Amino acid sequence: MIHKNLSLPNSNATLTLYLHNFSEEMGNMTACKAMLILPGGGYEFCSDREAEPIALAFNQSGYQCFVLRYTLHDEGTFEDSLRDAKNALEIIRSNADEWYVNKDQVSVIGFSAGGHLAAHLSTSGEDRPNACLLGYPAILKDEKYWPYPTPVVDQKTPPTFIFHTDNDDICPVGHALYYASKCEQLSIPFELHVIQDGPHGLSLGTKEVANDRDGYVNPRFASWVTLSLTWLDHI
Repeated sequence: MIHKNLSLPNSNATLTLYLHNFSEEMGNMTACKAMLILPGGGYEFCSDREAEPIALAFNQSGYQCFVLRYTLHDEGTFEDSLRDAKNALEIIRSNADEWYVNKDQVSVIGFSAGGHLAAHLSTSGEDRPNACLLGYPAILKDEKYWPYPTPVVDQKTPPTFIFHTDNDDICPVGHALYYASKCEQLSIPFELHVIQDGPHGLSLGTKEVANDRDGYVNPRFASWVTLSLTWLDHI
């Protein structure tokens, strides 16, 4: 495994690479799928629980993974964060040959605020990911609680996989339902999973990332990893 950090241009953001080593004994790994990972944290921090553990989960299925620790609100604006995400996507595709990445199979996954950022990356500009995964995403603008712009789904929005819990009291499931409804209206392929019961920020839903908090070990929610991998193979 190759593990290294890159600094993004004109930014404090970093891109951490989790790459499989190429070996002639594993010739099918010369053009791997890639996953750009955007942790949550309300644009106040980038959660470790939604960073490396997610990369390792997708690594196990042959993905080359990239964790972006993007610009936070005390360092810049939302536009700076989005610029970081766009730069990260460009860096992955421009280094596809060196990093054994299939540039036409680059997905993004974001959690909470990272889901907000992933949705904007998928709905703005010309260069977009090939698929988008949104974990309990913050989508809808609220001047008091969430003053960031609502992403606008359009015809270029990639296929999207959304997972949430029905009683999330920090980022209500209505955010996910809204985004799914916009995909449905424009015939954007999507898959939506709403799990009954579970707090916000479950990450993988496993003991390793629960940090001994009540309700954060959730086997039913943890199924999103397998479901998303099956969905990605399907599309």
